[in-house]
Amino acid sequence: MIREMEMTVREKIKIVNQMNKIALAKVIIPLAVAGALVIFLLLLEPEIFGKYLAVFSVYSLMPIVGSVTSIPTGLGLGIPPVSLISFITFTDAVFALFLIWNFDYAKKIPGIGELVERVGESGEKALIKYKWAKRFGFIGLVAFVISPLQWTGAGAGSIVGRLIGMPSLMTWLAVIIGTFIRSTILTLIYLGVVSIF
Repeated sequence: MIREMEMTVREKIKIVNQMNKIALAKVIIPLAVAGALVIFLLLLEPEIFGKYLAVFSVYSLMPIVGSVTSIPTGLGLGIPPVSLISFITFTDAVFALFLIWNFDYAKKIPGIGELVERVGESGEKALIKYKWAKRFGFIGLVAFVISPLQWTGAGAGSIVGRLIGMPSLMTWLAVIIGTFIRSTILTLIYLGVVSIF
């Protein structure tokens, strides 16, 4: 009986240790992927790194109009349209992956926790404001991320996906597809290929 209890306790400890390693990997992997891109761009050429850093700054630090203003910024700096769309999609994919995997853990990290809380509040407001996103599931979430309105985008889309009970992979794919379509449409509009009027 005592041996059985010891085995049960050891098994539970082993499971907890494995869960801790998985949780740590879920934090490290998105950060490592983002870090690898930064190092790659920095080693490629500092001037190119500076251009992408400017786009990232505009995109990240202007939550309401960042998705709209980052495209003209990037194109104005001479970044090719396909590279710019890829960069924005990649950035949102990594951010969404981090949020989807670590939403509960990220709230506890100093600095990041406040950002996640703000994004979470935005996602909840958006879910109240855009109730259609919940009814239409995956397609609704893609459409939600596509719209360049306040409280939409990768961060809020990831939170909304979690709030409506969508699986992590489906939420992540919806965010990537929505970001790609939004960035492509905004780029085509800015280049004059597509006219909105």
